[in-house]
Parts: sequence; C-alpha cells; structure tokens
Amino acid sequence: MSAALRTLLGAVLLAAGGGANAQGGGVCGFDLATLTYAGTPRAQAACLLRPVAKWGKVASRPARLPAALAALVGEPMVGMAALERHLAARGIDEADVGGALAGTLSRANDGDAEAPAARYFVIHDTSWPALGNAARFPGNGSAALNKLDKYAGSDAVAHVFVNRKGETLTGHDFGVPWRATKFENDLLGPPGKGLYLHIELVQPRRRERSRKGPNDALAPSPGFTAAQYDKLALLYAAASARAGTWLVPAFHAVVDEGIPGAHDDPQNFELKKFDKALGVLNKALRKPPP
Repeated sequence: MSAALRTLLGAVLLAAGGGANAQGGGVCGFDLATLTYAGTPRAQAACLLRPVAKWGKVASRPARLPAALAALVGEPMVGMAALERHLAARGIDEADVGGALAGTLSRANDGDAEAPAARYFVIHDTSWPALGNAARFPGNGSAALNKLDKYAGSDAVAHVFVNRKGETLTGHDFGVPWRATKFENDLLGPPGKGLYLHIELVQPRRRERSRKGPNDALAPSPGFTAAQYDKLALLYAAASARAGTWLVPAFHAVVDEGIPGAHDDPQNFELKKFDKALGVLNKALRKPPP
C-alpha cells in the first residue's frame, strides 16, 4: 500500500472516531500491517456485527454474540467430510455454495500467494428490487424477489447471492479475490482484494416518504426469511471449511462505517435467527456418519 493511501486511510479512521488501531467509535481497529481488525476473532466479530439501523446508523456497542457464533468464530473448522456428505444428501451442488470445497480460498493483495487467506465473511443485502413509493412489499414467493439471473455475470458484485427462497447464485468462486465495499475499493486497494468474501441476501426496499428526494431506506420487517438464514449458515460453513477456521462474520455497513456515501445494509438482520440456523447445521455436521 502506498504512503498516500496509508495517510488517507488513517485520516478516515480518525474522522470516524479512532486511530488505525482503535476499537469502537465506528472503527474496529483495522491494522494496515497485518490486514486484520483488533482483538480476538470473537472480539472482531462482536465489533463487525453491530446492528445496522435505517440510514446506515451503526450501533456504538459491540454485538453480543449468540451461543453458536461465540463458540465457533476463530476455531478450527474440521468438518469438511461431514459438510460434503451433508451437501450430497440434500442434492446441493458445491458450485451453488461458493465453489468446490476442495478448492483454494482467495488471498489478499489480489491473490498473492504470500498474503493471508480470506478472513472475513461479509453479509450484505441487495437493497433490490427498489420499489419506490409502493405501499407494501411483495410476498417472499414473488417472482420479482427470487429471480437471480439479474446478479449473474463476470462483474457480479458478490461471491454468492441468496434469494428469498434460499436459492443461490455463485457470482464468483470463493477462491476468486473480489471487492464489494468502499473500504476495500477506495481505501485498501489491492492489499484488501481477496481478504473478504461477500454474500448478498436479496431484500427489497421502499422509499421513506418523510424524506425529500429519492431513497430506499425502508426494508421489510422481518428482514430475511428462514430459508435465507439457513442458506447463509451453509455458505458460512462452506467458506470456513475451505479456510480451515470459522471465519469472522461482518456487516457491510460496519466495514464501511465512517466513509462518505457508505451503504446501509443489511437492514433488519436478526443475529439470533442466523445463530439458530448455524447451531442446527453445526449439530448436523457433528453427527457421526451412518
């Protein structure tokens, strides 16, 4: 990273309420030398999973990690064979959960073999379809909410997309270095490319009429479906299996906190529901094979 970029990143971190190694105040203490956030993996997750409110307002206090996440984050993920059996038993192709489980994982610095492998599992919402002044959201079974081909292509904005039914589209294999946040694109540059994996959960938005001008501030409540949480847990396990360690989950808005023009997603994400899905999956993976 150039000296100019380091200076710019330091200035943004200070403006957000802390130095390059500070935690809290909107900054989770990203260290430029080690390409990691401050603290243990659990402490990092607690900072990076702070709830995101309307207009991208991020809670100031660290999240309280529910039981499954607290037990797993940063620990060895040794269930590769069990995960392969789990997918096969359910007819799920590995290509639909980020690519072959035996594949390599992306590395920072745009795939540099000497750089650290991906450490962060970033959760987004698509904020699409944008429904403008519509009076209500369509049902979760609506075709408009479940078409995934819109997100396909070599320039797909994330690694994997999950619709309201829990169906997936892999935009990029988990082995492909990719960037999908302002922090990576505008500040870290090449060193950050490959450090994060990106998951987009389909979620529509409507306009907040109390505000002048166009916006997409209103998200459904509840925000995501049980099928989406179940598939997100499976994607988290697949990515972590390839890493060999349970990755550190993060929210898009928290990664970009303090950067002008940052996004406001995921809205109305319920950590307890994700944790429940993760706990059920982990229990299934720990069962001895028949």
